[in-house]
Amino acid sequence: MTKTLAVTGCSGYIGGRIMEHLEEVDWVDKVLGIDVKPPANRWKKLDFYPLDVRSSEISRLFSEKKPDVLVHLAFIVNPLRDEREMHDIDVRGTENVLRAAAQAGVNHVVIASSSSAFGAFPDNPEWLTEDHPPRRMPNYTYASDKYEVEVMVKRFMEENPKTKVAVIRPCIVYGPNVNNYLSRFILRLPFIPSVDGQLPQMQFVHEEDVAEVFLKVIEREATGYFHSCGSGTVGVDEIAALAGKPLVKVPARVAYPAVDLLWKARFPLVEGPSGMLDFIRYRWTISDQATREALGLGPRRSSREVLQEMIRTHKDGRRFRLPGRGRAA
Repeated sequence: MTKTLAVTGCSGYIGGRIMEHLEEVDWVDKVLGIDVKPPANRWKKLDFYPLDVRSSEISRLFSEKKPDVLVHLAFIVNPLRDEREMHDIDVRGTENVLRAAAQAGVNHVVIASSSSAFGAFPDNPEWLTEDHPPRRMPNYTYASDKYEVEVMVKRFMEENPKTKVAVIRPCIVYGPNVNNYLSRFILRLPFIPSVDGQLPQMQFVHEEDVAEVFLKVIEREATGYFHSCGSGTVGVDEIAALAGKPLVKVPARVAYPAVDLLWKARFPLVEGPSGMLDFIRYRWTISDQATREALGLGPRRSSREVLQEMIRTHKDGRRFRLPGRGRAA
């Protein structure tokens, strides 16, 4: 039986990769695409709706079109200076979409979370598994919002036991179609900072590998928590070497207030508040072993390979444009 999917954030880089594959499969008949901007491609199966995820029209749309599956990708990636607005889009938008799905009787709900929902803390375990609970990181809105969304989704599961629910947590996503503040952070800064001399291991995953996890979860109507990461890790010092940038040790007492000052002053090379420094100061690496076993996935690109491809495809800077309201997917 063919399915109708609703995909929020359909115009983002993960949404685009997922749409490429959905065009080719015979088990999807139609996709209701929701985004504030139109997709770059004209997909045959896509009916596009230019809606904000907070719009009440989504409930009407779901009730009328009766999607079998909801894939919720829409989320602000590039930090907004108006953190209240960012939080409202991320959290109230997710709440609105989940409410619409429950009212329309959607069978399968797939939510894009992030490994940042675990937070970057000095006491993190070496590997965070699918079973570890998320922890709020109050000094960084993106991670805090992801945590809050996971709490909301857990409550949704309890209140809607007949609905199949899956949560997918990618690590940092890179690839030729990715253009966000994280990729610009590595390539535009004149050096890579090492906060208090810390050199934690980091992970990267290719956009295609993330799309594969989503597609497997959708196709199998899988439920639970799933991780998506490249194999292995890359140290902050290795990132500097691969990017051809000097590694500079910066005391935390200097780095945090300096970043906040530059962020408030709208310095172009600083695209977020100081909370993002925790993610290059502390380890927050995830394991995807349970996900691979559950979905039958084999080895993927390594974190190093993903980083190298991003540097190679973006190094001339032509792909970068002025930052705006980025969507996580």
